[in-house]
Amino acid sequence: MKSSPVGLIGGTGGEGQGIALRLAAAGRPVLIGSRSLERARAAAGQINQSVGADHAQGDLNSGLFSKCRLLFLTVPFQHAAPVLKEHRRDFQEGHVLVDVTVPLRFEKGPRLVPLEEGSAAEHLRGILPREIPLVATFKTFPAALLQAIDTPLEGDEFVCHDSPDARDQVLSALRQIRGIRWLDGGPLRYCRALEAMTMLVIGLNRRYSSHEGRYRVLGV
Repeated sequence: MKSSPVGLIGGTGGEGQGIALRLAAAGRPVLIGSRSLERARAAAGQINQSVGADHAQGDLNSGLFSKCRLLFLTVPFQHAAPVLKEHRRDFQEGHVLVDVTVPLRFEKGPRLVPLEEGSAAEHLRGILPREIPLVATFKTFPAALLQAIDTPLEGDEFVCHDSPDARDQVLSALRQIRGIRWLDGGPLRYCRALEAMTMLVIGLNRRYSSHEGRYRVLGV
């Protein structure tokens, strides 16, 4: 039985392409979304060339909602709320949204943008229709490593959620990506810690001239 496609809203950036590339390499069909159909198709073509198979297609962001039940929001955080508001009426029962954004700005190093809700995930949760579950992951894993398709993945990544069913749907897709151990990070409010951990690891990567720093949890 063919797997349903995973949609990446704003999937032409580094994070979106990295996630799409790893899913496509695992054989999962992906739809790369963009405001520009030309950019979306170009990004899909690059992914197909990299994995040697036609697992990726490009589409407008608006076209993903009728074709994908699992949707990743991969735009930069400053664009995330406007994009969700633009497409709020496109969400339907059965959709699950995956938030990978981190509210950072760069002023002599990374700094977290203060949010009243406490985290990007909680902020975006408040914009979504109430019946649409939100799961947060890929908060700490480096996009550059995801895009380096010839580099095996190793490390732990955290999945935060307020819905075990939505978590399971997301993990069903993500476990097709080899090398990453997926840890249940608890409720969405724990993203306050995860997003700070992203700031820390970006700082470490800069300090030690790396693009591959990430986390591994011992003892669990």
